[in-house]
Amino acid sequence: MSTIALSNKTSKLMKLCDAEGLESLDDLLQAAAADSVCPAICMKGRDYTAAMEPDQDQGFCEACGGNTIVSILVLVGLI
Repeated sequence: MSTIALSNKTSKLMKLCDAEGLESLDDLLQAAAADSVCPAICMKGRDYTAAMEPDQDQGFCEACGGNTIVSILVLVGLI
């Protein structure tokens, strides 16, 4: 059995897809582009998600108490 190591960003993107109930990153990006808020996730050890502004790169995380929430559009490098 082989083990594939995913980057932290890739892992977080996959968790956002799961949390939003979407099949692919393309679906997630389309959903994010069509609204004034978009999915965001805590970049620390927790997988807390929230709806944030598209350009959010230091949003407050209610789970860990830090400014660790990043929107999907920042995470993939579109903003």
